[in-house]
Amino acid sequence: MDPNIFLLSSFDPVPQHDLRGICWQGEDLIIGNKGYKKYRAAQRAEIQPGQDGSYIIVNTYREEAVIGTDFSGYYKLFLYQRGEKWALSNSFIELVRYTASRNLPVTIDENHLSSFFIPGPFGDQLTSLRTSVKEIRLIPSTMEAVLTKAFFGTALTLRPVSTASGHALNVRSYREALQDYLRLWVGRMATVLKSGLYVRSDLTGGRDSRAVLSLMLAAARNIGSDFIRQINFTSEIGAKGDFALACQIAERFQLRFMDKREDLRVPIRLDTSEAYEKWKSLCLGVYGPIYFPVTRPVPTALSFGGAGGEGHRRFYPSVPPNRFLNQQRGFFPSSAQFKRLKRDILEDLSSLRHGTEASVDPMIVHYRHFRDRCHGGRAPQYGNLISPLSGANLRWASSLCSPDQIERSQVLADILINANRELATMPYDEPGKSFDTRHLAEVPDAQDAIRSARNDGQVFASEAASLQAGDFTKQKALRMLREDFLSHYERVQGSGFFPREYLEKARATAENASAEGRFPHARTGGALSHVILAGELSRLSN
Repeated sequence: MDPNIFLLSSFDPVPQHDLRGICWQGEDLIIGNKGYKKYRAAQRAEIQPGQDGSYIIVNTYREEAVIGTDFSGYYKLFLYQRGEKWALSNSFIELVRYTASRNLPVTIDENHLSSFFIPGPFGDQLTSLRTSVKEIRLIPSTMEAVLTKAFFGTALTLRPVSTASGHALNVRSYREALQDYLRLWVGRMATVLKSGLYVRSDLTGGRDSRAVLSLMLAAARNIGSDFIRQINFTSEIGAKGDFALACQIAERFQLRFMDKREDLRVPIRLDTSEAYEKWKSLCLGVYGPIYFPVTRPVPTALSFGGAGGEGHRRFYPSVPPNRFLNQQRGFFPSSAQFKRLKRDILEDLSSLRHGTEASVDPMIVHYRHFRDRCHGGRAPQYGNLISPLSGANLRWASSLCSPDQIERSQVLADILINANRELATMPYDEPGKSFDTRHLAEVPDAQDAIRSARNDGQVFASEAASLQAGDFTKQKALRMLREDFLSHYERVQGSGFFPREYLEKARATAENASAEGRFPHARTGGALSHVILAGELSRLSN
């Protein structure tokens, strides 16, 4: 099993300390369990659930053990629970396989398996905390698992994460939360710029990647302008508009751009079979569009992306959830399944709207806890990817915004204009993304917060290991996908769950992708994921 797959059950001893992924503690960055060991030795402190990053953490104390994830839940934590038996994993399908191997009940929930019929961003991923197996749920990122001794072994309960909610209660205003965010993340960027790690960052014509760049430029102003050249900025050459704007930005700020020189610190290429299994482990039953991992994470390399940005502005239509869901009815073969799924989505969404998110538009709350968690959280589970716009301080800040501020994306304007005004006012890939006089007039001043950012953060990570590069190619992976799909196609064909035209279209997609070596779009592969998931569950259910 991939070392980044976490699996712990009531049959297993609980580790004293365990970190999977990467975590920020103030301005310090901890990478992997060996990095966590170094951090505990140096700082005499422990990582708690609810911090920024992408991780699962286990800490065992005298009375209890606590297991949780990062603030955004980018590392998922699924819970199987049946009576006194329980199991936890960041992989839905590995959890199903494990519990089936233990002869524990595995019951397909066709209501939630049917959610993947919804086309587009809403149906790309889980739509509620329930899953396609009745005994397995996604633990909310606002909750942690607590293990205590019981007469039958180890009991598991859930409780709210205390660290995040405690800090949020101290935030008095949007201005204060924004200042806290900029002070913290400019300090974190200084940590990265001075780290000596290989760092890559996306650069497009949109706002989100530009906001991340603005934080980097602000940090470089504090510690020395040359440090910005420690980062290799990359853009998609095929996206001509994006690439042209990225070139303009790179030239203006003298960025290191599209540097393809050999570097021993970069992530190592996976074998095709390893990449395929990692995709299944981390995406099947969670996220439909097919993006294969290409490299394995190494402690000498980081990357940055703009995930999280859409959690601070309108993404889904501005309509009540009940109305939005009713608009999806036509995509379901079964009205009964739709009604039960809709009931569960609304029930789980209601349970997530508390604390600082109690007054946030429910469709934005849904986006944060499902779309951002599964779509934005896919790449961070594949490797050491940092998403500054998913930071807890920024989530708390935008939760204090008025609906009007959300509609006009004032949050991104406030980051960009404070961090680098010139960058904020350069052209975007769409004219509507440029900031207007109202954006400029209502920006809170956070210059003192940026200037006061710390620059003494450290990186705690293991030493680099010598690894052999694999043979991954997308074409080989798509051939494996075709064979996998066809093996399950036969199994589900007679189940009656999938309409015949849906199956035949998916089969044609598998054949075309295998022959051409690509999908027209990753979302095109969603039906293949859906069929493979149903086939796997049919084989494992009891």
